[in-house]
Amino acid sequence: MGVCKQDITPVSASLAQAYEDTFGEAKTVNHTDPIFMAGFGNNRQATGYHDRLWARGVVIDGRGGRIALVALDLVGYFNNQIEIAREMVGSDVDYLIVQSTHSHEGPDTLGIWGPDPLTTGVDAGYLDFVNDAIADCVNDATANLRAARVKSVTTSTAGLSTGMRSDDDGYGVADQKVLAGDDILSPDTNGRIVDPNLVVLQFTEREAAKDVIATIVNFGSHPEALWSQNTLLTSDFPHFVRERLEQEYGGTAIWVSGALGVLQGPDRIDVTEDGVNPVLPRRSFQFAEVHGRQLAERAIAALDNRPGHPAPVVAFARENPVPVSLDNSFFRFFFAVGVLGQGRTLYTNGLPDASVGFPLPPPFDVIPQSLGDDLQTEVGAARVGDAGLIVVPTELDPQIGAQYRAAMTGVRDKLIVGLGNDHIGYQVLESKFDQSCMICAPFVLAGVPQFCPLYPDIDCSTVFQNNVGPGLDPAISGALMPLIEQINQTHP
Repeated sequence: MGVCKQDITPVSASLAQAYEDTFGEAKTVNHTDPIFMAGFGNNRQATGYHDRLWARGVVIDGRGGRIALVALDLVGYFNNQIEIAREMVGSDVDYLIVQSTHSHEGPDTLGIWGPDPLTTGVDAGYLDFVNDAIADCVNDATANLRAARVKSVTTSTAGLSTGMRSDDDGYGVADQKVLAGDDILSPDTNGRIVDPNLVVLQFTEREAAKDVIATIVNFGSHPEALWSQNTLLTSDFPHFVRERLEQEYGGTAIWVSGALGVLQGPDRIDVTEDGVNPVLPRRSFQFAEVHGRQLAERAIAALDNRPGHPAPVVAFARENPVPVSLDNSFFRFFFAVGVLGQGRTLYTNGLPDASVGFPLPPPFDVIPQSLGDDLQTEVGAARVGDAGLIVVPTELDPQIGAQYRAAMTGVRDKLIVGLGNDHIGYQVLESKFDQSCMICAPFVLAGVPQFCPLYPDIDCSTVFQNNVGPGLDPAISGALMPLIEQINQTHP
């Protein structure tokens, strides 16, 4: 296996000196001014740096093929850009997975956090820079393959938050959006459902010393501990997870975000250093550091000194493309006006369809809409020894993640690779999808939501507004479940 990392920190002309002052070395400008920060509102402009943003990855060559996994400290990355990176890598790997941590403290790479709602926040030149970095990372790792062992373990995050707040159930992550019927599924938590699985995958040298090459940690929580008032570019709490793991083991630590959907995140938890008093202030770097280091300590405690497998089976299965009906008039509008996309097109009958029109009924027939029927995305599954990877292009509801894990019976440890190879929004069960925001979208876009017949019972929270539509989960799960079964048929 091989390991790599590339600095993908955005540097604009106005922040070049700040980068040099913070990290002690200069870096070539790779982004226009200003750098719009992703994840919260419009026009949040970066003012400096706390830590670098990275593309960190591994290339795993084993019995059955060669796969690569690269994690980006970005809010998300569209599939069309990942396909460009794949073309640059070429045939050196059989299956490249590019995952976004979903950091809310980095640059806008999707488009919706620009200076205003109608102007993209993406710098196309920076996307080219990131594509180069992905390819360079994979090529570096491939050029430096070495004999390695791999081991994996799954542990629980129970106890990693105090449980003192009304919506903190003590797992180091909080469910910030309870869906219809969740209170029946989880009555003890008033419907709050989180994924407490923290999965660790570690690669070591094969020879006697067994020095650590790379440690991958997988957990489902939005990297947004710093929240919206922060204007320093940072990878958020995963920075501190990786820092502590590298302090303990050496090698390269990699954070891979898991089931992020239905607003899984750290904003409504408290953490403590002394077992009694919560770390204050919340939404601070002190909070992010304590939280990140405690996640790392849980991973360290779960790993043991047994040697890993010296020749693990490597298997993968993927479905690309997966067409998904686009039922979201907000997305269609932002595609039409160039806020979303960055070269991505919709499809009709399997063919690219970049047409724009005005299909909404009067008086909303002045609002432009992209007219293609579908988005195309992809899903995948893979195996590395005793660990399985479930690759989804979404912010996945942990309830669905639990179903995927239950279906993957052929491996012991199961990583949910959230926002893998795309970012197409939240994935919730079709039976739990609230269509009020989709129905009222023309009124909301026109600035008159109060005239929608459903008003005021409109749920345009991010879970339903930033969502392809109710058909997303059937499409994703329908494509993914057969791939999981293929992985189940492989043998270690």
